[in-house]
Amino acid sequence: MRFFRLLMSTVLLVSFTACEPEEAPKKIYPELTTLDGTMWYSYDQKKNIYYDIYYDADAKGRMLGYDTSERENEIVNRPFTYTFVPATEAYDAIVDVIFEDGQRYGGILIPKGNLQINNVDVYWIQLYELTEDGKEIAYDENGNIKSTILMWKE
Repeated sequence: MRFFRLLMSTVLLVSFTACEPEEAPKKIYPELTTLDGTMWYSYDQKKNIYYDIYYDADAKGRMLGYDTSERENEIVNRPFTYTFVPATEAYDAIVDVIFEDGQRYGGILIPKGNLQINNVDVYWIQLYELTEDGKEIAYDENGNIKSTILMWKE
């Protein structure tokens, strides 16, 4: 009887270890070394505006806003200039945007493979409104970050 228990325990142990789920190999995506000629998406939930953001090759761009996801009726057109510093081993990629009205944003690019939209891996740019001198994140009177822009592309 003791032998039978030992045999059954061994069979159960082997069967449990054989059922470990296999990890899917991690996908490797190209690192963005420039934003030139790229188009990104964004959505403002508070204002219900769908954005297309274009980074042109001359360090200029434009943020176009639409009232529906079909992007038929343009309601926002904000030109901007930008700088992009590619990622290094020590630092994330940095993005700075200055709109024509003087509003400044700064943040980082999050590489593809770290976040998803609708089960699709995407690149992300997270920007925070900056103070007038562009050196610090701007906060409102309650101590909350004043404004953010989150954009993504496949």
